[in-house]
Amino acid sequence: MSKRRTLHPIYVLFGLLQTIRGFLPFILIGLVRGTDWTELAWYWYAGAGALAIIVTVFSFLEWRSFGFWLEEDRIIIRKGLLLRDEKTIYYGRIHSVNVEQPLVQRILGVAQVKIETPGGNKKAEGILPALSVKEANDIQRVLRKQATTSTETISPIDLTTQSDQPAALAQGPVIKINDKPIENKRSQSAPAAEPSRALPSFTLRPLQLLQAAATSTNFGLVAAFMAGVYSFADDLINQLLPDHFFETVVEDSASFMPGVIFIVIVVIAGIGCAWLLSILLYILKYSGFSVKRDGNQISVSYGLLEKKSFVFDPKKVQAVIVNEGLLRQAFGYAEIQLQIVSSDKKEQLMLHPFLKRADIERVLHDFVPQMKLPSNEALAGAPKRALLYYVRIELLITALICAGCIVFFKTDGLWSLLLLPLMLWWRRSCYLAAGVLLQEGQLTLRNRFLSRSTYLIRRPQIVTMRASRSAGQQRKKLLTLSVRAFGSPMEYQVKCLDRHDVEPVWRWYSRSLSKQ
Repeated sequence: MSKRRTLHPIYVLFGLLQTIRGFLPFILIGLVRGTDWTELAWYWYAGAGALAIIVTVFSFLEWRSFGFWLEEDRIIIRKGLLLRDEKTIYYGRIHSVNVEQPLVQRILGVAQVKIETPGGNKKAEGILPALSVKEANDIQRVLRKQATTSTETISPIDLTTQSDQPAALAQGPVIKINDKPIENKRSQSAPAAEPSRALPSFTLRPLQLLQAAATSTNFGLVAAFMAGVYSFADDLINQLLPDHFFETVVEDSASFMPGVIFIVIVVIAGIGCAWLLSILLYILKYSGFSVKRDGNQISVSYGLLEKKSFVFDPKKVQAVIVNEGLLRQAFGYAEIQLQIVSSDKKEQLMLHPFLKRADIERVLHDFVPQMKLPSNEALAGAPKRALLYYVRIELLITALICAGCIVFFKTDGLWSLLLLPLMLWWRRSCYLAAGVLLQEGQLTLRNRFLSRSTYLIRRPQIVTMRASRSAGQQRKKLLTLSVRAFGSPMEYQVKCLDRHDVEPVWRWYSRSLSKQ
């Protein structure tokens, strides 16, 4: 066994800092209320000191018990104070190695390493929570190099899927079978190697970052942030603002203008504030965004407060998602996301936050050459008879809301009728965005909720495929197609496609399964 390695000694402070972070809201509220800490009884300070000592001692014992070893074919992680926990991760099973610096780690000048494997659930399979930045980067590089070397051995799965991989990835100078090198016959007859060209890489410029942030419209991130702030600092806000502040502002504002205009102004102001906040959060998250390809590895790094770095093999990308928001689509821009095996299944990995649609094919060729983005005209869209299924339920709900507004608000409620054409426009745009294409072993699906999303996936990465329909859709020969990639928690679905467009996809997938 190789030499035992340990975490950075600063790990001893982690438990104490996390405990302080848990009490931070109460400390802030006490400071705002002007609590006189000197009036507290002595046993409060004694208890706080004893708790700090106990937490520090336990953190020290955890640090002493934590060790890891880098072997020839695996990494071993051993930890646990009362219950010993040992994990063995073979290099061939590693999908990605991520170096992250959450806020606490960044303040202390250390980083954590996450090792992602297909068996990972809500947590990464292996986590080294506190290493020096240099050691974390070195371990990331070593693990990815070892993982790449391990996957050179051909397995039965590789043989069955080799024909579905692009030639540039399927061939190589040396193949190992039973640890004996055998030269690839194709490489023997290959011409002399061409002069090496510059490795593909790019960095998001400040202007591009600002444009990406201004057009992202990521209100979901804003909503989650505001909910967390409200639950975290509700008492703090009440202490900072005068009593009945919001009620007074609403009454004074409503007295100077009609109720409908006041509501419109409030809605517009709320959307504007959410938009500005989304810009700020986006910049904080993706500041310093850079992507680089080094041989068979892709590295993606970004983050201002919490810095993250991902290194993975492009052959292990499960799917590619091209998102075009309403603003971006109008100006011909999009973003590229990758579905990789990760413990964070709620978020895809960003490959490029902001680029022209015309440049997507070039970026995919440089970084994920097995995927190709077809033209919009090549996709088979939903037939005209499917339009009713896209609008009927949403239109009915909107009509009921309008009726309720008219009943409760009388004449002012008539303004709610403007929601009807808006709803029709939105659902019609969802209908026009639907599409499917099967070409050269790649399935392309496209749909829209708010953003138009194009989903690129190859057959070996498809875990499940479903074709469903209601009784009415069956009479009209319509099918809803759903697929799910390995490592994804949800299906990608396109509603009400023509049955003649879905059946070839189903036969292609079924035949591929039967051959294995």
